[in-house]
Amino acid sequence: MLKEVSYDDAVNNRIFSDNVTQRMIAVIPAHNEEDIIANTLKSLTEQVVPDDLVLDVFIALDNCTDNTEGEIQQYADQLNLYILKTVDNKQRKVGALNQLYRLFLGDNSKHAQPLSEFHMKAVKNIIAIVGLDADVYLAKNCLSTIYTELYSDYRIAAVSANYTCLLPESKHRIPRNLPNREELIARGKFGGPLSRFLAVQQNRSFAQWTIEQKANGYVAEIAGGQCSIFKPEALIEVNERYKLNGVYDNSTDTEDLLLTQQLRSLGWQCVISDTARCYVDSMVTVSSYYNQQLKWASGKLEYMQKALLSTAYARKLWFEEGILFLNTIIRLLLVILIPVSLYIGDFEWNWIWAFPLVVSSILGVVVTLKTPNHRFIDLLLSLTGIITEAAMIFDIKIHSRAWLNSLRIEKVDGWHVQYMAEKGQLNRNYLPYLFGALTVGVLLLLEYTDIISWYSALATIRPYIDFCFDVLTLLTVMTFLLMLGKLFKLRGRHRA
Repeated sequence: MLKEVSYDDAVNNRIFSDNVTQRMIAVIPAHNEEDIIANTLKSLTEQVVPDDLVLDVFIALDNCTDNTEGEIQQYADQLNLYILKTVDNKQRKVGALNQLYRLFLGDNSKHAQPLSEFHMKAVKNIIAIVGLDADVYLAKNCLSTIYTELYSDYRIAAVSANYTCLLPESKHRIPRNLPNREELIARGKFGGPLSRFLAVQQNRSFAQWTIEQKANGYVAEIAGGQCSIFKPEALIEVNERYKLNGVYDNSTDTEDLLLTQQLRSLGWQCVISDTARCYVDSMVTVSSYYNQQLKWASGKLEYMQKALLSTAYARKLWFEEGILFLNTIIRLLLVILIPVSLYIGDFEWNWIWAFPLVVSSILGVVVTLKTPNHRFIDLLLSLTGIITEAAMIFDIKIHSRAWLNSLRIEKVDGWHVQYMAEKGQLNRNYLPYLFGALTVGVLLLLEYTDIISWYSALATIRPYIDFCFDVLTLLTVMTFLLMLGKLFKLRGRHRA
């Protein structure tokens, strides 16, 4: 069944044929998803839904200019599909989702009409609402598992699935003379060593995050938009308490983070599933991966700045930011102090500095072993510590940029930037490289003109080098102890 619906249909009772059937609703926002939405719908056809429930799939076509609708129509005989074409949506994914949720919660706009009485009776028989992205693939028992977990405790409002990135197949499997070869690679299903490496890093990140949540009593930090199930009464409470025209607040790029914290503030629990698996597409270019992570980091930073220390999650984020700051200082001291002390002949190695590297390698191996679909090469790279160190430097760059963006007067549209990066249409910013080259040029010019002498400059700072090395050692010990604590948490029975 395929049915195009609008808010007017909800007002005039033209959506549901009866108001007694108990339903599980899946909501999917879609913007130009012709390459991937078929996989999501295919996985929904394979789901085991409880016998007493009917699965209805509501899809918001948000300013689509491709054949997304045509791809959806192929599943009209296998799913109960409802298509809503968004109207004047300027809020991207959040706006599309909220227009879907208004079909069940009503439109709070000034001149909007109320939902019909018959329709509201049908809405009251919605037992669960599943939020999905258009680029996911659900394991066969995913919906039945998270549904069971949702109703295992009356206090649970949301259950989030375990996420795993799909590893692109080697592009060498595609014949070189295939006419659409470049198109297949651009879609992300096939890729080279770099795209596969990025997918592995995303998997390791998901795995570590998942294990930490399970070790923390299965408390979900974020009921992710990729695949999470909600109790309707909890979403209604958020809608009413926070005076939203839908469920999500458009003031942030990480709307799922904010919804999770709003639910928690109302006394609800949000948990992560023990076994339910949701496969998601990976970012296959450095630019798309960087901007996805930047959007997430910026959203967390925005929440931290608003919540300060008022919530447990905000305090955890500030603590993690403090650890990242420590790691940044340590690396800056190493980069500066070692070359300077070698130059003046005053360097002495301290084996304490190696302790975090050893623990980091062990930590990397533990996480990799608990990561689904890991490869032997991933274990080798983890053992060397290369992956962990590269991930740390990448995180430092991401969070530094997020802090700089937070100082801007005009808010950066993270969704737009990420979308452009995924399409390969984002212009690269060469300003930092130009600034670095200019700085080096100025220093060389000052040295050449004898305005500044390197030897005299180093002689000036020489008395402070020993103190800086002491600071480096102290910070290294602190970081080492924190890493040991994380290692003991991750080494337990929980898997990603």
